[in-house]
Amino acid sequence: MTKLLRTNLRAASIGAASIGLAVTLSVPASAAALPALPDLSSLSNSSAGLPSVLELIPDLLDRATIPKPDGRTHCTKVVQIGDSTSVSADSATALPSANDTATAQYGRVGVGAVTVDALSGRAIVGGPGVDAEHAVAARSTAAGDACWVIAMGVNDAGAVNGGSSVGADERIDRIMKQLTGRAVLWPTIASSNPSNPAFGTASMKVFNDALRRASARYPNLAVYDWAAAARPEMFTDGIHYTAAAYADRNRRFADALAAAYPTGGGATPTRAWIAG
Repeated sequence: MTKLLRTNLRAASIGAASIGLAVTLSVPASAAALPALPDLSSLSNSSAGLPSVLELIPDLLDRATIPKPDGRTHCTKVVQIGDSTSVSADSATALPSANDTATAQYGRVGVGAVTVDALSGRAIVGGPGVDAEHAVAARSTAAGDACWVIAMGVNDAGAVNGGSSVGADERIDRIMKQLTGRAVLWPTIASSNPSNPAFGTASMKVFNDALRRASARYPNLAVYDWAAAARPEMFTDGIHYTAAAYADRNRRFADALAAAYPTGGGATPTRAWIAG
C-alpha cells in the first residue's frame, strides 16, 4: 500500500540555532492511532541531533500502512464445513434467490472459489457419515491456502449435554490442530426452544464459551457471534432456519469473513471476536 506521509523538515541556522521539525501524517481513517512524537526538547541544538530525528521516519511510515477495511477479504478460496444447518447454504432452490447462496455471498466479498461440505446430523466427533474432524482432514491438502468457515457445534453441544466423554474444548481442538496457519472463521451456534432440551440455549452457551476460550489459544481463529444475531422468528423447529434466515446467515458469514480477514491481511484475524 502506498505509504501516505508528507514530511517537511525545515532546519535553519544549524549550529547555534535550534532545529525546526514539522511532520504531517495522512493515514486511512480506520488506521490505529499513531504514537505521539517524542518530546524533541532534549535534542541537541547542534546538527548532531538531526539523525536521531530522521530515524523516527521509517517507523512512522510502517505504522501508517494499516489496511483500510473495504468490505472485502483477502481469502480467494473458502471451505465451509457444516452440519444440517449448512446443507441448503449453497442451494439456489432452497433460498430466496441465487444471489443468496454461500457461493454468491462469499463471492460478493472477493472469494473466487467456494466449497460447502455439509451433512445432516454431523458432529465434530462421531455421528452419521463423515464427521467434521475427518471432513477437514479429507479436504485439507486439496484446499491449499483456502480460508475455512467451520459452521459446526450444534450436534456437538447436544452430545456434550448428553454426557459425551469428548468435551467442547477437545472437539474444537480436533479441528483447529489440523488448521494451523490457516485463516479460520467459526460462527457461534444458536437454537430457540427446540423440542429436545439437549439442544437448548444452555447447551449452545457451553459450546460458545468453549469457542471464546479457543480464540485465545489459536491466533488464526476468529469467532463470529452468530448467536447474537439469530432471532426466534428465524427458526422453523428451534434448530433449523427459514429460507430468508439462511440467506441472512450466508450474508453475515461473508461479512464476518471480510471483517476478520480483510484485503491485505493474512492468517491472523483483525480481531478474535466478531460481534453479531
